[in-house]
Amino acid sequence: MIVEIEGVVGDRRPGYVVLRTAGGLGYGLDVPRETELKIPGVGERVRLYTHLIVREDQWRLIGFSMEAERAVFLDLLEVNGVGAKGALSLMSHLGIQRLREVVLTGDWKALKGASGIGAKIAQRVQLELMGRWAKSADESPVLSPAPAAAAAAPAADDVVLALVSLGYRADEAEAAVRQAVAEEPEARLRQALQALDRGRAR
Repeated sequence: MIVEIEGVVGDRRPGYVVLRTAGGLGYGLDVPRETELKIPGVGERVRLYTHLIVREDQWRLIGFSMEAERAVFLDLLEVNGVGAKGALSLMSHLGIQRLREVVLTGDWKALKGASGIGAKIAQRVQLELMGRWAKSADESPVLSPAPAAAAAAPAADDVVLALVSLGYRADEAEAAVRQAVAEEPEARLRQALQALDRGRAR
């Protein structure tokens, strides 16, 4: 796994940079806007944290200026329906600090401003990541939300309502929640969404 690359900036375009290493290799990396703004000019040296996405028809290398950005990207990838393109879009639209704040405060509509992110995906991102990010807020000063941004994860009894707000029928939401075995609300929500996705794939 390629986790870091240090090299000289050989080319840079919106959302993309080429790093040339001492070994003579040139790596093309997709980068979110927040990282792009921190990359120096052509000919300057920089180190980026990376994540490699391997597909049958493509290898895609994503670069970040700090590990906190990579952590947010990986969290977004775990939300069904987001993908690398959607994760980069969300990060570029809001930046990781603002992204975290809107998730924790339940302001999912702010996520819709990102290219390719509709209401259903925006709500899913907010609901699935709210509990996880609320728990980790005190562990990372870089990602800690403003005091007013603190918010609790939805109670277990509200998981059905959360699914209904995503556009699912009440009966199928209830059936999916019955299949969830996790105790924590955010984990129950994630399992219920997985059950719904499996059901619609049949």
